[in-house]
Amino acid sequence: MSKLDVIEALVAEGIRKNLDANRKYLAPRERTTVAADSAAVAIAVLIDMTGGHHHIVQADGETFTLQHPLIERLTGDLFDCSIHARIAAGEPLEKGRYRVLMNDDPTDFDLIPLKEFA
Repeated sequence: MSKLDVIEALVAEGIRKNLDANRKYLAPRERTTVAADSAAVAIAVLIDMTGGHHHIVQADGETFTLQHPLIERLTGDLFDCSIHARIAAGEPLEKGRYRVLMNDDPTDFDLIPLKEFA
């Protein structure tokens, strides 16, 4: 079981306990199903709110910051992520925010500029 599975199970259990206390007219099996579905939706929303499944790069022209996707942070995979080293070894980036879009070749990616909203 991955860390993400554990987090999802804990969220589902919290929701199920809330349903037990506040919606006693639902059968236990229904409460468990509703809780599991709600937990999956909550995790999906968290992932979407933190940049989705993509890496985000914030560059100021001389330096950059790389935001790893939430899923990578939860599973610990960011410690094996090669994107930071590859960006650092390249030319300085123009000021802005970029989404890292992986290509078919796992060692190749494109930086897609993100529109900033005022």
